[in-house]
Amino acid sequence: MTTPSLSRRNFLRSAVGVAVMSATGVPTLVACSNGGTAAGPARASTVTLPTYVAFEGPKPDLAGTADGVPPGYLTYPKDLVTTVKTPPLAGGKVSVMTDIFDPLPPAKDKNTAWQAVEKQLGGTLDLTIVPDSDWATKFQTVLAANELPDLVLLSDSTLVNNLPAFLSAKCTDLTPYLSGDKVKDYPNLANIPQVIWQACVVQDKIYGLPIPRSITGGAGFYNKRLFDAAGIEYPATAEDFLAACKELTKPQQGQWAIVNSKGNTFFTMVQQMFGVPNGWKDDGGKLVRSFETPEYKAALEFAVELVKAGVTVPGSDGIDGTARKNAFRAGKGALVYDGFPAYSGYVKDMSRLDPKNDPRAFVPMAPKGGKANTWSDNILFAYTLMKKADEKRAKELLAVANFFAAPFGSTENLLLTYGVEGVDFTRDAKGNPTLTSKGEAEMTVPWKYITAPPQTLYNAQFPTYVERAHEDLTKLIGMVVKDPTASLISPTNDKSGGDIGQALTDVRNDVIAGRKPISAFDTAVKKWAKDGGDKIRGEFESALGGASPR
Repeated sequence: MTTPSLSRRNFLRSAVGVAVMSATGVPTLVACSNGGTAAGPARASTVTLPTYVAFEGPKPDLAGTADGVPPGYLTYPKDLVTTVKTPPLAGGKVSVMTDIFDPLPPAKDKNTAWQAVEKQLGGTLDLTIVPDSDWATKFQTVLAANELPDLVLLSDSTLVNNLPAFLSAKCTDLTPYLSGDKVKDYPNLANIPQVIWQACVVQDKIYGLPIPRSITGGAGFYNKRLFDAAGIEYPATAEDFLAACKELTKPQQGQWAIVNSKGNTFFTMVQQMFGVPNGWKDDGGKLVRSFETPEYKAALEFAVELVKAGVTVPGSDGIDGTARKNAFRAGKGALVYDGFPAYSGYVKDMSRLDPKNDPRAFVPMAPKGGKANTWSDNILFAYTLMKKADEKRAKELLAVANFFAAPFGSTENLLLTYGVEGVDFTRDAKGNPTLTSKGEAEMTVPWKYITAPPQTLYNAQFPTYVERAHEDLTKLIGMVVKDPTASLISPTNDKSGGDIGQALTDVRNDVIAGRKPISAFDTAVKKWAKDGGDKIRGEFESALGGASPR
């Protein structure tokens, strides 16, 4: 199963609530853009994040790092650790509503794995599974009826009018139970790094139970098979990249260099090649928005040059994410922007189409004299909220969340990933679990969208992928730049940042497509500043000046 990339979901921004991270890398706050107003002046968040306590489990073949590179396992560990000694439910019940991107699983009465999970929980799991196509309607219906389940996924803040007010009125503030050392009562939640918890904070309170990702979404992928067939070495500079794209483009063979999609997703790759800041740049306490920098202007000019050179798949600037993936899998383009979580899916699907296919992570290369980077834009997939509960119930539900956050290398994680041995999975000669046909059907239950552990790299079918992904993430995370405003609050950004940011993005897309000159973008930047950008800047600068290091 392939996890949807973050590029098609809303990015959860720390301290303020939820932000949409567009393919341009321009985060647009929407928490209150549809009628609400943020409370209080601009300021830094002061909440004490949960103390990090690493899971002491089976030793990985490839060690993880403090920066966020996940550990890698070439074979499934033999000596698993049981992390939940006592069932969290004493015969009680927990209701959960979550999204699904896979086929619906068999119902609980016909699902061995589901029944086994309930036995481990010690009670009844009333799980409402909603197909992604129906999620928005179902979520808003539940909110309108005031019938929140105990735990509910929040993956799109635009479905909530005034997120901070909604959280305060309807959801449990988890800070008293998780802040600082208090999280140690829930060891699997304590195993989640603070950088991830930071993205679960809204208005100085911890509301979200995280579904972690790999810190950076990366910069996309390339098919080494097509590079090798054209006799092209991996480009060392942006100038080499342009030349390679021209050589890779063979319209008579139905092949181009780059698969684009709606919003000019390939521009994310270009921005990182040119070292465009992640959201904002802190220039000695003075903030500069990414699109106000010379790096952004150079990246925009380069993107225009790529389109003019005809190296993007014709018409692909109008296709959706699924069509983009399919075009890259089929070899219609040699490069594509997609989030790092899609990596293993490309390896699996493309090897089935052609064993010579060799998808690799794209590591940005800079123009001569420049410096490339990547962004910390893939911290979470989403987070789960707990409806208002008293202390006893809140602790019980946190114990349930702790169960679903069981890390790789635990007996609980084996159950949640592969089900019941002999029914849902068997083992190969090396002890690697393999799903049976029954397991493939049963294990689409979306446990991973309730809560989840930090990322781990493991793929017994393609162990070389594990080694490459670990190496690639080491490089990509080593190039990461953070947004200095990530833990700051700007009421104006909450209220109108989305609208003025979208207006700018629309002009930028017209420029890349050749419908408007680059000078039109310069005008749009000035309008953005006048329409609220300068006020947002001032609020962030005020908060930045008053921020104290954690």
